[in-house]
Amino acid sequence: MRNEFGDWLRERIKETGKTQKEFAQIIGIEQPQLSRILSGERGTTDEVLNAISRALHLPPVQVFRAAGFLPPAPEITEIKEEINHLIDQLPPGEQEEILELLRFKVERKATITVTSRTKKPARSV
Repeated sequence: MRNEFGDWLRERIKETGKTQKEFAQIIGIEQPQLSRILSGERGTTDEVLNAISRALHLPPVQVFRAAGFLPPAPEITEIKEEINHLIDQLPPGEQEEILELLRFKVERKATITVTSRTKKPARSV
């Protein structure tokens, strides 16, 4: 049987540039335990999943979904969850800056859309 969570986690660990031993230490477990999780021999706990999310800088809900603890979410939901997770890690002033940038981009898009609808086609002579 295929171990989707193990495959998913193995890829995320590889992206960090850490060895399995280093990653295991970061999340507070022994390397053999991580190896059993990656191979699907052993399940995991909420505590370990939360540690994995912190180590990977991902929203916990994304890790819990990957582990099969939650139903899959549409891709757009994952993007929104990651945005929220990242914004939560910023100080309030920087959160406001991000919010202003998002408002600017949405307003600009709305202006571009309205402008393109109101432009009349060029007349040929």
